[in-house]
Amino acid sequence: MTELKEPLKNLKEFENAALACAQCGQCRAANWPSKGIFHSCPVTKVDGIAKFEPLLARGKNLIMKGLLWGHLQLSQEISDVIYQCTLCGLCEEVCFNSQSESFDFPLHNIMDHVNTYEALRADLVEAGFPIESQVPMNKAMVELLNPYERDNKEKVNWTQKLDFKIKNANTEDSEILYFVGCTSGLTPDIEKVAIATAKIFNKLGVDFSVFGEHEVCCGSVGMRTGDRNSFGKVAEKNTELFKGKGIKRIVTSCAGCYRTFKKDYGKRLDDIEILHTVEFLQEIIKTKDIKLKNLDIKTTYHDPCHLGRHMNVYEAPRDLLNMISNLTEMKTNRVGAMCCGAGGGVKKGFPELSMEIAKNRVKE
Repeated sequence: MTELKEPLKNLKEFENAALACAQCGQCRAANWPSKGIFHSCPVTKVDGIAKFEPLLARGKNLIMKGLLWGHLQLSQEISDVIYQCTLCGLCEEVCFNSQSESFDFPLHNIMDHVNTYEALRADLVEAGFPIESQVPMNKAMVELLNPYERDNKEKVNWTQKLDFKIKNANTEDSEILYFVGCTSGLTPDIEKVAIATAKIFNKLGVDFSVFGEHEVCCGSVGMRTGDRNSFGKVAEKNTELFKGKGIKRIVTSCAGCYRTFKKDYGKRLDDIEILHTVEFLQEIIKTKDIKLKNLDIKTTYHDPCHLGRHMNVYEAPRDLLNMISNLTEMKTNRVGAMCCGAGGGVKKGFPELSMEIAKNRVKE
């Protein structure tokens, strides 16, 4: 444990939000089919956990009240509870006092679940109560430039599977940067996302570049898990890198990177436009009046929490899919979409919980 002069300095920035919880239980049992919401927390869908109150939004808010009122002290026990949350934001969509647009009540726009939980996590880390399995991840994010503890040189491997050359952002000028992200850049099973994106850009004649082995993690995992010191370091590295190379637009296929650059970087990237791949492609198709062939195949779409509930990007991906396929929506979609279970550091800190949440989404 680390003695701090201000042990709750981050949480206190959201004190009004934390204290606004009326303990009504909407976050536990909300079910509004008319709004496409059929559950209120992915954790409640996991057998054996659903009735454990501290893991639900109401329980976490009660813990925060106890901390702010001096009835509780920061501890590893509290950390273990607060981190068993994917930060998906669905509880915010069913809360009467939240920033959700689902309802319009007098207390509307007071609560801010995701940012409040992240603030408490920052206080826990500063007090010496991180989730131990997440510590090496954040250390690697700074020292190796990726959280997977891999050699960052491997981020060029996927480019070798292309039959055309991509500009190197380190040495060649291009106002458009394709920010691949650590997951697509370093995971063989997922690198197909980067490959497909690059092929589409090339087909459309987009003049773009990538940083390859010099690409620095966006810092999302550090921000989500409360390590704001590590997050700040990579954020400054990226800001210096982007502006030093004259980047004007950043396009990324990763919902987490998109959310981090556009929201968590604050004013750092004010003069650089951040776009998700679907937004960028939608813009090009409309501008060039491109007609796409419908492949007459059945598809569905999973709304990433970081792209959907966090950033309100719902229609762009659907517009594209409807052009080339027969899109069939899952029961939970858009604002009510079920979480995949990988966010908020849960996959690293509580892999079994993460897998159970993922299984529920796959079943749907």
